[in-house]
Amino acid sequence: MLPKLLVHTVFVASLGAAIAMAGHGGTLAQTAAANAETVRPIPSEPTQTTETYGSWVLRCVQLPPPAPTDGKSSRAPGRTCEVVQTVQVQGQPQPIAQVAIGRFPGDDDLVVTALLPVNISLPGEVRISGNGKTGADERGGIGLVWTRCLSGTCIATAKPDAETLAILRRGTEGQLRFADAAGSMLSIPLSWSGLDQAMTALDRQTQM
Repeated sequence: MLPKLLVHTVFVASLGAAIAMAGHGGTLAQTAAANAETVRPIPSEPTQTTETYGSWVLRCVQLPPPAPTDGKSSRAPGRTCEVVQTVQVQGQPQPIAQVAIGRFPGDDDLVVTALLPVNISLPGEVRISGNGKTGADERGGIGLVWTRCLSGTCIATAKPDAETLAILRRGTEGQLRFADAAGSMLSIPLSWSGLDQAMTALDRQTQM
């Protein structure tokens, strides 16, 4: 049985944004080294913004331009936005799960990303239930696929259809289910409170 859980909004960068950033400027160590050699002006616009909607946070990160290949950058810096929910065990500082919904730069499709500890079964099932039920009673189910594990976190993703997202946006509570390393199925509660408003704000940011 899982300890008492706290469903709340995220206060750190989700791995979805971190992965996107990793593809646009190298590692943090490399960036720090470059900054040590070249003093860059402070931008007039914020590099990161957050907005809270119930149990969800809309987070946008300004991405650095890609490294030039011929002395010139091929395009201007982009921005990635996502809505994120974090689940923590009461009394513990580190989250046990994060769920993010967003778009990668240059992609119109929404991607659902689940971040879980490395204590998982591979290959194993990982699934979001829109109403917290199973089998024929489940609504808004999303089957995710594990993609990678790094830095103590494993990542699973899926591209939900519009009908499934509509169920989540109208819903109240759901679950994130996955098989642990022993093969036992664990269920983590999710809240859809504020998701509809957060997704509306995400679409607005995408159109900017």
